[in-house]
Amino acid sequence: MPKSGYWIKSGYRILAKEDPSTNTFLLLISVQARKENRKLILGGFIMKKAFFILVIIFAASVAFASAQEGKELFERKCDKCHSLGRSLRKTKNLAAWNRTIKRMARLSDGLITEKDVKEIAKYLAVKEQPIKPVAYEKPKEDVKVPAEHELFEFKKVRVNQFIEPSVCSECHSEKYKQWNGSMHSKAFTDPLWRAATKLFFKKAVKQEEILEMKACVKCHTPLGFRSYNISSPGDNYDKLAELPAQGIFCNWCHNINEVKHIGNARYEVTPGGGEDDPSTMLGPLKDASSDFHPTKYSKLHTKSEFCGLCHNVSHAANKLPFEQTYDEWKHSPYNTGNPETTVNCQDCHMRQKPGIPATGKTRRPDNPGKAADDGPDRKHVWTHYFVGANAMATKLLKSDMHAQMAVERLKNAADLEIIKSDSYRKNELSQIFIKVINSGAGHYLPTGITEIRQMWLDVKITDSRRKTIFRSGSLDNKGNIDENAVLYYTQLGNEKGEPVLNVALADRILYDHRIPPRGYMIEKYTFQIPSDAISPLTVETTLKYRSVSQSLARELLGDSASEIPIVDMFNLVEKIEF
Repeated sequence: MPKSGYWIKSGYRILAKEDPSTNTFLLLISVQARKENRKLILGGFIMKKAFFILVIIFAASVAFASAQEGKELFERKCDKCHSLGRSLRKTKNLAAWNRTIKRMARLSDGLITEKDVKEIAKYLAVKEQPIKPVAYEKPKEDVKVPAEHELFEFKKVRVNQFIEPSVCSECHSEKYKQWNGSMHSKAFTDPLWRAATKLFFKKAVKQEEILEMKACVKCHTPLGFRSYNISSPGDNYDKLAELPAQGIFCNWCHNINEVKHIGNARYEVTPGGGEDDPSTMLGPLKDASSDFHPTKYSKLHTKSEFCGLCHNVSHAANKLPFEQTYDEWKHSPYNTGNPETTVNCQDCHMRQKPGIPATGKTRRPDNPGKAADDGPDRKHVWTHYFVGANAMATKLLKSDMHAQMAVERLKNAADLEIIKSDSYRKNELSQIFIKVINSGAGHYLPTGITEIRQMWLDVKITDSRRKTIFRSGSLDNKGNIDENAVLYYTQLGNEKGEPVLNVALADRILYDHRIPPRGYMIEKYTFQIPSDAISPLTVETTLKYRSVSQSLARELLGDSASEIPIVDMFNLVEKIEF
């Protein structure tokens, strides 16, 4: 026991001073008066040391009663949106909790009274709470701001101005489950993206090449980049704080409020003060309300332009357009120019859910439900699975549901037709034509980083004894596509006109063989029917897709790289009589 000291419990202030001459303690107990808002001295007691313990126990019991009242008030009036466990892990003093609870009271329509504010704040302030490590942010004086470039034209933000997705899950549990496992949530942790950017960065020498590699980080961890916690693939990815490492998260997208330019992430966000002072959440609902944060309708969030902020990428230095998903949509039949008939990105990608691929060739039904767990029933709630066609990264990161959804989307993106000649004869050159139709995607097939993605035709012709007459598009024992296959992709080139895979080195597009929205391509195949062939021939053609070649996966992830999943997008079999 110290010679003198303070103990604070649930708003009670206890002062004990020892008097050595009489071997006694003077105990003063004061409390904050609830109604008069002033301190009252309850008593001064002279006692022997033995009796001192009893008094402490009495004071603690009174304090415990007050703490219980604060806890019960929290559970009755706050726990609907805020878990007690999470709140107790916060490290705030009494003044900070008073500000927080007062703000909540203003939003509660009278549910939380002024008296409740004090009791709840006192309860939360005095609980022993573990200290949570704060994400490291470079001090302002350590930040080296590069020379002026549009890549760095943004308002700097702090990590602690934003809210963890797990907090959002307390009221939006279903949307959180959809997002957690999506490619937005894995944008920064995708192992292939990490390995590719590290490899490409090592080969970037010129200033403009390094600038392009910085742009990769700007899009995949926008909070990390704009808070100056990470600037390029040369930094240690594993040291980035937890929140910015979650890629494209709720509180980021729903804070975008200014468009500077479509593409290359040229937009601004207006953050708040974290959980204590949440920012206004922008979204597609005109009647949204929340006890936790302000809300506001945003038309931008309902339009393809919102998606185009990131899904339209040009080289940061030379402006070479190599990922133009938004522009592909903009110039497609899906964009009619009439808001009533235009099919925006959201109309496909935010209507999809398991079993409903919601592509241009399928139904895209409303998704009835609740936008928030305790919100009203709505005719349609936008989904947040965001898988696109990535059945690879989702699988690698154990998001099996999302991987299956990517497969469902791919299987409903295209169609095939076999066009036959009028007649076929033995020992003569014969032809078939394969028509590949983009019937389900509102952008080119494939889209995005099409210098890496692979979509190709696998064509096999056999006679009635199953003897192979012709083959194109098969894989060798290392998983490589045969050189004569029809492959749909983009080939980038450097300033010398040499083919390159590294986007930082790209200076031009050497080749672009892809299928536009609601468009098609017809591929010609020539073969000869041998004299011993037996009619009829069987023509089997399959449109296949994988996110990256097996050889590149091995280069990036090592020889132990798992087999990259190949999706059969469409399969067609027909007979040829001769």
